[in-house]
Amino acid sequence: MRRRSSLATLGALGAACIGWPARVSAREPGLQALNAPGPVAQVAAGGPTGLLAVGASGALWALPAGGSATRLADAIDPATPLAVGHGRIAARRQDGALWVLQAGGAGASAARALAPEAGLLVLPLAVIGVQAQGAQHRVVRLEPSGAATWAPVARSTVDVLPDARPLQADVDGSGDGGHVVVLAGPDDQRYRHGVLGDAIEATRVCVLERHGLEQMRQLVLPPPHVFEDIAPRRVPLGSRDGLLVVRAGPQGAQFVLVDADPAAPAALRIAAGGAPLGTANRWLSPTTDGRRWLAVHTPHIGGVLHEYRRDGAALNAARVADGVSNHAIGSRRLDLSAWQGPWLLVPDQARRRLLLLDSRDGWRQAHAWALASRIVDTVSLGEGRGVAVLLEDGGVVVVQPPA
Repeated sequence: MRRRSSLATLGALGAACIGWPARVSAREPGLQALNAPGPVAQVAAGGPTGLLAVGASGALWALPAGGSATRLADAIDPATPLAVGHGRIAARRQDGALWVLQAGGAGASAARALAPEAGLLVLPLAVIGVQAQGAQHRVVRLEPSGAATWAPVARSTVDVLPDARPLQADVDGSGDGGHVVVLAGPDDQRYRHGVLGDAIEATRVCVLERHGLEQMRQLVLPPPHVFEDIAPRRVPLGSRDGLLVVRAGPQGAQFVLVDADPAAPAALRIAAGGAPLGTANRWLSPTTDGRRWLAVHTPHIGGVLHEYRRDGAALNAARVADGVSNHAIGSRRLDLSAWQGPWLLVPDQARRRLLLLDSRDGWRQAHAWALASRIVDTVSLGEGRGVAVLLEDGGVVVVQPPA
């Protein structure tokens, strides 16, 4: 077990939507069921209508607020997350090739080696992915080569997690958008918890130069610790970026902040950390909008939401809500909660209700939407545009917090 082309608004939630109906237990204000052409396996913000959906069959649709869905592609891998940015939609095809849709049309790579479940990252001139090379996995940069072909132009020498989710972060404060951050050093012996889909955990976090993918900085954890995570979370630290990551060891999971080590040009460091949960195989699942840092402690057994505040090298946690869960055990979808301005939307422990918490009022629960199927994923469509919720039965609903 173990281990997530122009943007347009979805429009009014009360409008008729596009037939696979999402079942809703009650017609509540601020909740609208969408009708996709078939059961949905994945949702993502972006595309020509503002919401993309990958069907269980591999069809890729753009879902509008009203009218019919637009079919954009077939044979897309529903288990590998879509990536959207810079006027492009990137996906892994079921045969392992990279597929990209942009203004000039669709293109694909001849190579069919993209790792299943791993993330993609769209840059202005390229797409970053994870490529399987035998038993190892490397970060690869692909660029357009001809009208409808994408080809690899650089590969890292770093062995990364097979399901790593690369992201771009400016850890040095250079102001140029930053470079590629990825969890690496896979190890299947140090910490055999397996909460995120398999028992392979990272022992390093690396920053790779975004063009040639040479290693620029890294942090290596000594045994017995690992990063029980697949995707660091970028947070602003003044003019540069930091990374929120889950570290784990004999005392369980720990919320840590990683940033560039000012004393060592090639190093990252743990700049601050919270208290570990106290027992091995106890995990926490972070959520952040960049400014507010929270985590659900033991999301599979009780689920207690904590807010973290930094005090020098310490991250101090305060308990703010009980009976919630933003992760399903064994899933690679890291965070089932979503942000809308001051609101945090988070599932309850059973993942059958979506709770609306107000950060301005001590995280008071302001509302709860009851759903007829368990929550599988959520995606914010942008502030004021609502949150799309993927349900276990393959349906999709959109919820809209109050203004």
